[in-house]
Amino acid sequence: MKKSLFKNILYKVLLNVFNLIIPILVGPYVNRALGPKSIGNVQFVESIYSYFFIFASFGVYQYGLREMSRIKDDKQKVSQLFTSLFTISTVTGIAALLIYLGFSYFSYGNSVFYPLLLIFGFNLIVNMFYVEWVNEAMENYDFITIKTIVVRSIYVVLIFIFVKTSNDYHSYAILLVVAACLNNVISFIYIKKRVKFDFKNISIVKHLKPMFLVVIFSNANVLYTLLDRYMLGEYVNSKAVSHYVIPQQIMGIINTLMLSVIQVTIPRLSYILGSNDEKSYHILLNNISKVYLSLLFPAAVGLYLLSDVAVMIYGGKDFISAAPVLGVFSIYMVTIGLDSILSNQVIYVKKKEHILVRLMFLCGFINLISNILLIKNDLFTPTNAIVTTTISNLILVLLEYGYIRKFLKVNFYLFEISKIKYLIYAMLFIPVSYGIRHFLSGPIPLFIALVGVNSVLYGLILIVTKDEVVQMILGKLKGRFGRS
Repeated sequence: MKKSLFKNILYKVLLNVFNLIIPILVGPYVNRALGPKSIGNVQFVESIYSYFFIFASFGVYQYGLREMSRIKDDKQKVSQLFTSLFTISTVTGIAALLIYLGFSYFSYGNSVFYPLLLIFGFNLIVNMFYVEWVNEAMENYDFITIKTIVVRSIYVVLIFIFVKTSNDYHSYAILLVVAACLNNVISFIYIKKRVKFDFKNISIVKHLKPMFLVVIFSNANVLYTLLDRYMLGEYVNSKAVSHYVIPQQIMGIINTLMLSVIQVTIPRLSYILGSNDEKSYHILLNNISKVYLSLLFPAAVGLYLLSDVAVMIYGGKDFISAAPVLGVFSIYMVTIGLDSILSNQVIYVKKKEHILVRLMFLCGFINLISNILLIKNDLFTPTNAIVTTTISNLILVLLEYGYIRKFLKVNFYLFEISKIKYLIYAMLFIPVSYGIRHFLSGPIPLFIALVGVNSVLYGLILIVTKDEVVQMILGKLKGRFGRS
């Protein structure tokens, strides 16, 4: 049965709103309890683990989501694909685990990072049971939402019980792994009741090349923010890592909520293209991009204006020097938002991931060289690191858009006034925020006032101008309530 896209988006937004609330509750507590050095240790080890995680998962989420979305109405093909991809990810997971353990022992066996590396290593085992891509392909967003809320709630309770001082960073790392374990195992049990293994018709070789390409393009953060984090830990210190990651987490909270619109439509776009319905694809692509940009631009401008306040609330006074880093991250958020539309909704669903790989490698190499030059000239700081990453990602967006317009001939215009107008509207936040700061001080009152006033201002602008996104959403709501 074809599920409602609008209902799926609501579930996804509900899920991401919950995931937005959790870091707001837990993040400030953990950052203050552990402090810059301890939290930096965990974040540095997590960046090392992430390199191995990439090859352990072997692109199964992105590739499996796209391919299963195209065949989800055929139970036999679904079972065959699920069995094949599960087998591949199990083998790559075991291989990655063995290499990871060897690397950890020989590189960090005598350091404070080694116990943390072993803790994160357990995640490579747990990841073999990661089948959320099947749930998303089948558009089971109701199950995903309920399960995640339950698991994350347990995680929050345990955090407040076991993480109290800077010495509890091992407990914090263990709880991160436990949460991942519960999430994966519950989803695996749920899916196995609906999708059976079919080892008689297993297919491995034909999936390897496209999955490897997905590994590269879907993990561009290896050459972007993940590279920054690793190099800051190696060439500066753990505190520098935390001053980079805290702003990144704040940006991630906002960005995850907005990316609901992109993530939930990938299965539907793939399904439409699989039916050779180009007209419907173009209509949905343009509508979704307008909805997304109407959220992205005001969020980015607002985050930039709130950078000092947000860091103070989320991290505490020990992280206040990270405010400029968050300011740059707000600009970076725009570039990754545009990249999400171009790469995920256009290039990838049209099976041109080999082009993405080339473009991402080129721009990632630019970022790597930029970081090396900064290190050589003793200018490598968290702020400068994200500046070079933002520039590299902007170049990537321009190259992707050029490829789409020139070679794919997709009827999609990213920089037309119907989309850019939301950035123009959001720029009005600047004088308003400047005025509010003359009358208010203190992080919490200032945060409430800036968010509240600017949100109302933006909403009024959209209503007065009879914005098509607002009209579209109101039409959906009227239709839904009209049927109830």
